[in-house]
Amino acid sequence: MGLCLHQNITEESKKAKLQSSKIERDLCEHAKTEMNVVKLLMLGTAESGKSTLIKQMKIIHSHGFSKPELISFKPAVLDNLLTSMKFVLRGMGMLRINLANKNNKIHARSILSCSRCLGDDQELLPFVAHAFCGLWADHGVRAAATRGYEFELNDSALYLSSGSDISEMGGLIGTKLEQLYDVGGQRSERRKWLSCFDCIHAVLFVVALSSYDMTLVEVPSVNRLQESLELFRSICSNTVFMRTSLILLMNKTDLFQEKILHSGRHLRCYLSSYKGADGDVDAAAQHITASFSSCNSSPDKPVYHHYTTATDTANIQVVFDMVIDQIVKLNLAAVQLL
Repeated sequence: MGLCLHQNITEESKKAKLQSSKIERDLCEHAKTEMNVVKLLMLGTAESGKSTLIKQMKIIHSHGFSKPELISFKPAVLDNLLTSMKFVLRGMGMLRINLANKNNKIHARSILSCSRCLGDDQELLPFVAHAFCGLWADHGVRAAATRGYEFELNDSALYLSSGSDISEMGGLIGTKLEQLYDVGGQRSERRKWLSCFDCIHAVLFVVALSSYDMTLVEVPSVNRLQESLELFRSICSNTVFMRTSLILLMNKTDLFQEKILHSGRHLRCYLSSYKGADGDVDAAAQHITASFSSCNSSPDKPVYHHYTTATDTANIQVVFDMVIDQIVKLNLAAVQLL
């Protein structure tokens, strides 16, 4: 009887040791995996281009979108198109631009009175499609669209990109596994950010350079660039990010260049601290970047920056490769200092 009891205890002890060894191995493997994970938190105000950057990362590092995913974007893209065309048509009145083809007046009325562009079969309504084609071929509509910044047409409208509130994506970049979190930029969405702060290696803060002359949709009296500046200042002073790398993505450089060179909406009129020449794109971009970098009061933790065009896949690939390499080097340096 005593022998049987001793054998049972011995067997249970062996099982416990095996289980303990397995747990230790699993923990060790998990730790090794975590060491190779670069966690990025993407922040910024609404319309800064964060969601477009996320989509580019999926195209570059996650084999793009599947056909079902592309089809799922269709309603949002078409709704974006309808909303944008309404903005352009209303903007034409404000800019005193007439339709080049008077026959398009009926198309304009159709679009302005339309509440939806898809039928029950989720296909574009024929009369809407016909109206779009006629209007987009109109030189007056094209002229107004290129001056969309004068009537608050979203920068992304002509790209027909759809937005997302919050998403997470993982993909292989070189030998490092990346986790990238995109968080909604509207004021109402910012309370969700707290759930994304755990063990973040770097904050990628997206700034729309071209927003210097625009106001918030939620609060029309607030300048978008100033709102972005205040948000970044609060991030720099937040103790949560005390050990987190801060990287600025100065986005929408293509639209910024177009405004600085051709719109007549000079940076000095919206940012009194700018003393450079009106048509100097580089000086204007560098001044805005310096304004954001100065928000950081910690000399031991510099703020890095990159200039991006979210709709340019090649540009985003180069920039993100540089960002990951930068973060890996910073992490290695930090480990060596410990």
